[in-house]
Amino acid sequence: MPHPPIMVPEVGCGREREAKITLEGAEKMVKRLTGRKPDCLLLLSPHQPYSPGALFLNGAPRTEGSLGLFGAPEVTFSLETPLKKRELLAAYLSEKGFAVQERTVPNLSSDQGTLVPLYFLSQAWGGTLPPVILASPIGLDPPSALKMGQALASFDDAWNWGLLASGDLSHRLIPDAPAGYSPLGKKFDDTVIRALSANDPQPLLELSPEELDAAGECGLRSIMALLGIREALGKNIEVLSYEGPFGVGYCNAISEFSHENSHLKSEFSRENSHLKEDLLKEDHPYIRLARATVTRLLGGEYLPVSGAEFFPEKSLWDMKRACFVSIKTLQGDLRGCVGTIVPTKTRLDLEVIANAVAASTQDWRFAPMKISELEGVTFSVDVLSELELVSDIKELDPAVWGIVISRGSQHGVLLPDLEGVDTIEQQIDIAFRKSGIEKHQDFTVYRFRVERYSESKNSELKNSESKNSESKI
Repeated sequence: MPHPPIMVPEVGCGREREAKITLEGAEKMVKRLTGRKPDCLLLLSPHQPYSPGALFLNGAPRTEGSLGLFGAPEVTFSLETPLKKRELLAAYLSEKGFAVQERTVPNLSSDQGTLVPLYFLSQAWGGTLPPVILASPIGLDPPSALKMGQALASFDDAWNWGLLASGDLSHRLIPDAPAGYSPLGKKFDDTVIRALSANDPQPLLELSPEELDAAGECGLRSIMALLGIREALGKNIEVLSYEGPFGVGYCNAISEFSHENSHLKSEFSRENSHLKEDLLKEDHPYIRLARATVTRLLGGEYLPVSGAEFFPEKSLWDMKRACFVSIKTLQGDLRGCVGTIVPTKTRLDLEVIANAVAASTQDWRFAPMKISELEGVTFSVDVLSELELVSDIKELDPAVWGIVISRGSQHGVLLPDLEGVDTIEQQIDIAFRKSGIEKHQDFTVYRFRVERYSESKNSELKNSESKNSESKI
């Protein structure tokens, strides 16, 4: 997909209609993908950082940004970037001989290569996005990008993956183009369309480095990766649209891949299954911090002083966010839940520690936990977005939005996506009961989203932690 910010109506303010064919191509893409959200999306953007000779992988656990640099600050994004899947993918590509470099870049606001395509894809998936692994292939030469795509074709971890190859074509199609004019610009675009339509990377491999430089392109490596997957899996690419408004080439194309009928088998999947198990059995650092806090508290030990003990990435902890810590029995019954709707601490790890203490020992609905209970409970941590004022209850959805009913010092809070809370009316009624506010009184309604991190039911791991704590008492 192309990524000109002007395609987004909030940015274009009418000028997006000058790229009518491109918008129509994006609409076709949305229709084809409606209701078909992958479990994870690998997004190749030339506007992620450049790593010479390597594929760049963004190591931030969550990335956020807006189109504010392009005049539309109201268009915002918050992406989950799953650590374990990224580690698994990096290990796989390294095993295949590709250099991989990682760095934490949590701010997406300058990366239109990510934001613009996701603006349209979110429409196909009900306004939501799957977990996204952000990468840049710009450090690879075209043959290496092609080989990487071929390698990705045999990556198999039982998830349903999507590849988003983001990139514009030549930026030099006309004399007043953003990067100036070169007659090689049109030659490059024609070659890309021919290669995609024929499902053949060879015409692009025959272009010299000088021709590529003169064309002023940014999407070639993304395209080569797409062609590499296609070549390995034998599925055709369909070009949905091409045009060159504003002096820049824009192309939408799609292909559907499947391992079902492929002769390819992943040697990595067979030979390194232990690596997958090691990566997937570990819970998110937020969960590990919550459980360790309660384990040490009930065992009479010092509490953690920061989350860095469990994961050193500062971006995980330095944000100032509200959160809830919930504790449930293995049968699913609530054992404690305490949280904040606005941050009370300077860092998220301190918020998690405080709420884990409160959920285990200060929830008035339950007696304080005993250390013997740790074997039979699981933890979850919900990290809250900022509260948004609600002017119409139609803006609510109990599956997506949590709710706060507030009047002065009184408030009732309900997290989203709770079992048995299926309608807006149910959500509002429960929040009112929790708040103590009468419906005839003046009140204010807020909504919020959550990032939910749940503990795996790896009882062996949890039992070991709990028993170790008992032995220290």
